[in-house]
Order: sequence, then C-alpha cells, then structure tokens
Amino acid sequence: MTTEQTPEQKAAESRAEKITFGIFAAIIVALVFGWAALGLVGVGLVALATVPVIYVLLIMMAGGKG
Repeated sequence: MTTEQTPEQKAAESRAEKITFGIFAAIIVALVFGWAALGLVGVGLVALATVPVIYVLLIMMAGGKG
C-alpha cells in the first residue's frame, strides 16, 4: 500500500538525494585528488578523514533527521 506524497515531501526527498549525491561526488573527487597528489597514502588519508562524516550521516539517519 503506497501513499501519495505531497509536493513538500517530494521537494524534501529531492533535496536529500541531491545532498547525498553531492557528498558521494565530493568523496570521489577527494579520492582522485589524493591519489594524484600523494598516491596510496593520499587515498588512505581521505578514507581516514571520511570516517567521522560517515558516522555523522549514520547517526542522522538513525535519528530520522536525514
């Protein structure tokens, strides 16, 4: 059983998707730049830096704020 979404709900969902894809794109760009600048060490540093970001996103999703 599906329910129809209001225009406000559709807009909020669209905005959330754009933010999610933006974060993914930023991580991929950072990985490419890290690889080009420092090689494997750069990729490791980017991965290390994204850990807190992923934790915050998981907490937001678990709390229903995402």
